[in-house]
Amino acid sequence: MKKFSKKLILAAALLVIAVAFTTPARAHAVNIIPMQMEMYSTSATPVYAAPDVFSPIVTHLERFINVRVTGITENGFFVVDLNGPFYIPGAYLVPKVEKEKSASQKAHDRLDEVTEVYRTQLQMMDGIWSKFALKDVTGDGVPELIDDAGKEIYSCYDDGEHMRLVILYYSENPVTFYYSKNNNKLLGKYRWNDKDYWEVYTKDTTYVPWGQFRCFSTDASAYTGNATAIERDRDNNQETRNDLYNLLHELLGLGSAENHPDDLNENK
Repeated sequence: MKKFSKKLILAAALLVIAVAFTTPARAHAVNIIPMQMEMYSTSATPVYAAPDVFSPIVTHLERFINVRVTGITENGFFVVDLNGPFYIPGAYLVPKVEKEKSASQKAHDRLDEVTEVYRTQLQMMDGIWSKFALKDVTGDGVPELIDDAGKEIYSCYDDGEHMRLVILYYSENPVTFYYSKNNNKLLGKYRWNDKDYWEVYTKDTTYVPWGQFRCFSTDASAYTGNATAIERDRDNNQETRNDLYNLLHELLGLGSAENHPDDLNENK
């Protein structure tokens, strides 16, 4: 009787151990609608062994990986062929790759707002700025607004909801700005105690999301040969402000534009 009891206890223990270490059963069978198409992964796309988020993840795909989809399950998983059938939740695959828009493309999409932001600033400085420059000194394809004294550089910042003007550079001293297109470097020359000083600027986003220009070197010799002075060659008057939409349209590399309806009304 004791031997039988010991065998019974041992069998029960082995059963408990077997259950504990058995691989979890796969999800119940789901209906699959066959399909054939090419899709693309998004960031850190999980690939599951079964159409169940509790099943093992066999790998993660990087962004923009092309995969062949052979079906979709009733619970929203794509069946993909990765040297065998695997499963990806529907939200992680897209039918085409949308390339990230450049700064100039974003500005063009919202050119009305960009125009209004720059025009408002120029209107505020009417009588203070007689001249100004529009020049892409960040190399992102969007021109910046440079005041006539060489003390401030403004840029149009898109925070996702609104376009607003921000200061990228401010100086107490008048600066003659130079831009080296070959090196994409902004240089500044100013006088202090009857001596000329050069600075080379870089865009620093440590403290603010839109960044600010800061001096990172006082040795500009490597860039001055390719740098040209930025002229404040535009008059800050009503005619120029009215035509600002067309000016920005051309500066964004889009060619000339027909007169924009709002260009006839400066306060619009």
